[in-house]
Amino acid sequence: MGSLIRLRLGLSIFLLGFICSQSSAQYVKEKMRLWGYVKYMNSLFIAQEDSIPILTDNLIHNRLNYTWYLGKHFEFNTSMRNRIFWGEVVKLSSELGNSLEQDLGTWDLSFVWMEGTGYIGHTIFDRLNMTARYGRSEIILGRQRINWGTCLVWNPNDIFNAFSFFDFDYEERPGTDALLYRYYINPVSSVEGVYNFGDSLRGSTISGLVKINKNGYDYQGFLGYQRGFYTAGIGWAGDIKGAGFRGEFSVWEPDASTQGPSQLVGGVDVDYTFPSSLYLHAAYLYNSEGINTSTGDYQGFFLNRELGARTLSPSRHTIFAEVSGQLSPIIRGSLFGMTNPQDASFFWGPMINWSVANNFEVLFNGQFFVGPPNTAYGGYPHILYLRFKYSF
Repeated sequence: MGSLIRLRLGLSIFLLGFICSQSSAQYVKEKMRLWGYVKYMNSLFIAQEDSIPILTDNLIHNRLNYTWYLGKHFEFNTSMRNRIFWGEVVKLSSELGNSLEQDLGTWDLSFVWMEGTGYIGHTIFDRLNMTARYGRSEIILGRQRINWGTCLVWNPNDIFNAFSFFDFDYEERPGTDALLYRYYINPVSSVEGVYNFGDSLRGSTISGLVKINKNGYDYQGFLGYQRGFYTAGIGWAGDIKGAGFRGEFSVWEPDASTQGPSQLVGGVDVDYTFPSSLYLHAAYLYNSEGINTSTGDYQGFFLNRELGARTLSPSRHTIFAEVSGQLSPIIRGSLFGMTNPQDASFFWGPMINWSVANNFEVLFNGQFFVGPPNTAYGGYPHILYLRFKYSF
């Protein structure tokens, strides 16, 4: 009976997303806002071993964002992701349902409401918070996005909710369960403190951040404690003769009861847009605990580790490059690349984004991994994505 209730609930939520995509205007009132999108994506996995066939996967992805303005000082926000996966990859991924069911946050806001041979239905609330504003102060309680990053590819300062560059289909990026207090010194400078809830004080993350603007640059620095490690970091964002220039560096030092090494993760990021719309972008990441050999257990680096600011890359050194531009007024093309200079393995990926209409787009993305086994980018299948997105 419980499975049947979950199935009906999940289907109702998913159906609501499609209904809202057709009639969202009637829900938009003076004190409320409802918006989101519906996407369909087909994925093609091409293994580099000849004995393994080509596999396909499908995803219908609906997102609903809701804001309720409660008077002058209060605001309620929530967002949910409703997804249906099906295909050959899902059929072979026996633990996918269990993985999706696990909510890494303090509150369990993730559930699988449909599961069978080759298909899974899943819903997660990745935003659920209340905001209070008074004067220059702001307090946010609940699941929220705490964006401390300044760079565009890797964010060592993002100690609360780091993300993966390869997860391009998650534009909003994950949230974290926390209490945040922010005080605006002026429109471009602020101080804030964050308490990310854990099962104990030692399993929590507590940190304070200061942001200031000086001579056209945004600077920031933080101090805190993260699950057994003292941590600190600095970051900046500005430009040099029209070229964007950003950087982030963070360090972790174990407390007296934690076994583990000290760690430094940092990187810089530069980009420039020409008058022709040609865009160039380069970035570098350093991870003192990354692997720095020509062959090693690069894939095993992520086993039993959550994605976070300390695990942005398995390599000691990682270099990124991007070139993009408008191929026409409605078509944009991009080419990305990433390499580990120690083993010369690399990733490259083209992307084409076609804006068919104001609220409808088609995207093609390829992710190609090149390198022998036991290298940073070797041994992974090539993946081709075709995605259709309707926004409302």
